Amino acid sequence: MSTLLAEAPSLTAQDWIEQADDALARADFPAVRAHLTAALDLDSDNAGLALALANVKLHQRDFTAALSDYERAAQLAPRLGDTHAGRALALQLLGRPDEASASATTALVLDPANGVALKVMARIHLDARNLEAAQQCCARLLRLNPSDPDALQLQDQCRPPRMDVRVELSENPLARPVSTANNPTPALTPTPAPLAGLLGDFAARTRAWQQLGPEHLLQQFVVGVEPRRAVIRRKPAATPKAADGFAVPPVELTMGYGAGDLDYYLKIGRRSYEKLSGLLSAQNVTLGAGDATLDWGCAAGRVVRCFTEETRRGCAVWGADVHAPSIEWARHHLAPPFRFFNCSSLPHLPFADGTFKFIYGLSVVTHLVALRDLWLLELHRVLRPGGCAILTIHDENTWSWFHEKGMPGWMPEELRAEPSLPGEGVDVQGSTWDQTYTFFHSDYVRRAWGQYFRVAEIIPRADSYQAAVVLRKD
Repeated sequence: MSTLLAEAPSLTAQDWIEQADDALARADFPAVRAHLTAALDLDSDNAGLALALANVKLHQRDFTAALSDYERAAQLAPRLGDTHAGRALALQLLGRPDEASASATTALVLDPANGVALKVMARIHLDARNLEAAQQCCARLLRLNPSDPDALQLQDQCRPPRMDVRVELSENPLARPVSTANNPTPALTPTPAPLAGLLGDFAARTRAWQQLGPEHLLQQFVVGVEPRRAVIRRKPAATPKAADGFAVPPVELTMGYGAGDLDYYLKIGRRSYEKLSGLLSAQNVTLGAGDATLDWGCAAGRVVRCFTEETRRGCAVWGADVHAPSIEWARHHLAPPFRFFNCSSLPHLPFADGTFKFIYGLSVVTHLVALRDLWLLELHRVLRPGGCAILTIHDENTWSWFHEKGMPGWMPEELRAEPSLPGEGVDVQGSTWDQTYTFFHSDYVRRAWGQYFRVAEIIPRADSYQAAVVLRKD
């Protein structure tokens, strides 16, 4: 590439990009690759160039080189889902499915409609013969584009092999059907399972409930998107230690924070802790011996792990989340000194009245559609008199920020052009938590939440683009 630059030292990055466009029109991919490489040499911080070059290398089936450029693009633009989706595809083609799954998950957290990431996940699930999960990925792809040929082909591969069954007559009414793959006995059509029989079949129950749609209240509490009952690991995998002395969680448990960059994940956890500490100080609240604090929606302890000084002073620091794998990991790697428990979606916390001096929930209410008022009542119950609660929300300033910077992929088309928050609140309801978002006008929060707490302050963009609502129990 140095030869190309020596021949035309006055060319700018934009000149090379234009030459790459001309080469692409001729389908001259070696020239496209050379020109984009020259452009990236001159504009090394351009994530779009790195992504385009990676796509060309992938087209040439140079998967290792493509992976390197996708990783570079992801470092330059960690919040861009396409960089992680491309990395996932390269990793999957290189036969590294675990890493590919983690990158695809990150891409889908950033952009739930990312087709490349969904196809990678479908392929990984198919290879693992996890047909239920593969079918779910295909269904999401076909909702995006019903005529997507890749999705249709993947969907065909999701169909399990047909196997005839015969029913053996038995005095035992619970006799199970047996395979006739090597048995010439004619098959009989099995009778449908009674409703009671579905109660023990988690996958069948999941399918039945999901047909009701995400707005069905019971589905939000009874059914998840994962058809398996549980994944049990007898011994947690070894994980590297961070500078704070605690283990670093795997990427799939970071909930999209850091977009796969674990150093940045730790950095923004520390930043959130410092924001919370500053807000508490402004409220004249200190945490010491005999006190207790709760991270409501802690995931794998991104912020909890920063409360080491508080634990040394004798404050009990708790973390709660509905995501069992995150809590399992945190219990193994962050406790002690911190304490964790797996809560449910129902508004109940297993503590006595007035247990906590401080409660915070970062990016929890932003995804909470059902039973918000009951959760506020429950948080009020376990907060001690004189205590403080801080919850982050999407408010009217968040909406303006999105409108200025670019609406995220999960925003419905009919709302993208709205310059300001329409009305007092908006619920964007998806089928999973990472596709469900809420917005509240600060005036509504003061009026509605003020029924339960004293709303001391609402600070716009206190934690990234989210506002912090500071609540006191007088």
